[in-house]
Amino acid sequence: MIDLKHISVVFEKDRKRFTAVDDVSLKVDEGDVFGIVGYSGAGKSTLVRTINLLQPPTSGEVIVNGEDLTKLPVKELRQRRKKIGMIFQHFNLMNARTILGNVLYPLKDSKLSDADKEKKAMDLLRLVGIEEKAHSYPRELSGGQKQRVAIARALANDPKILLCDEATSALDPRTTTSILHLLKRLNKEMNLTIVLITHEMQAVKEICNKVAVMESGRVVESGSLIDIFANPQEEITQQFVNTASHWDETIDKPTIPPASSSTCATSAPRPRTRS
Repeated sequence: MIDLKHISVVFEKDRKRFTAVDDVSLKVDEGDVFGIVGYSGAGKSTLVRTINLLQPPTSGEVIVNGEDLTKLPVKELRQRRKKIGMIFQHFNLMNARTILGNVLYPLKDSKLSDADKEKKAMDLLRLVGIEEKAHSYPRELSGGQKQRVAIARALANDPKILLCDEATSALDPRTTTSILHLLKRLNKEMNLTIVLITHEMQAVKEICNKVAVMESGRVVESGSLIDIFANPQEEITQQFVNTASHWDETIDKPTIPPASSSTCATSAPRPRTRS
């Protein structure tokens, strides 16, 4: 489905060169929920933007469904991009449009009738559980609701791939969990291939089946989620795995309130004596 071959992205400013992505090769199979995890500045967001060429690579091949997108003319590339949805950390909704208007926007060039466009947009809002807010505006919604709208909008052109660039980083833990569960459901129900960019290993653990760990522009370790958690090789991978493990311990470990001195006195067993 996605085959990144020797991708490098080099930025140049004031005659200084900075390599954001350094010779990265990755394969994402159809139906995967593929997590790319790394600390801030690791290059993961730059890498994911090469998949739909929002960020053209300096070198390398971006092969999606058997085509190298870097070789396509602009008009054909625009058509291919319609099948690659994308959601962002800060939602990127249009504040002057209603929620329904935001989801309708990607359909503006569709050959569907206006009635069919509106029906499709409402069906998508229903799919993500936000249809009751169709005539509200983004300023009236919570962060989690805005992200549901962003997901509906990203699905408007029936994409086969959904790129999620830090899509849960601005959300509280409970809302993050609900959005992750929604993404997992869409993956199963729509056979949607998802690439999830995050610095939160717990998010990867929740829904991904494969994971790559990035550091300083390079992929330092990748594999199935089970393999990475069971046998992390690199120090940075071990750090990420530990954060998810410690989170589990915090959730699972029962909190035992300290006993008062009077409780201790009454609850302590008395020594048995022989008659």
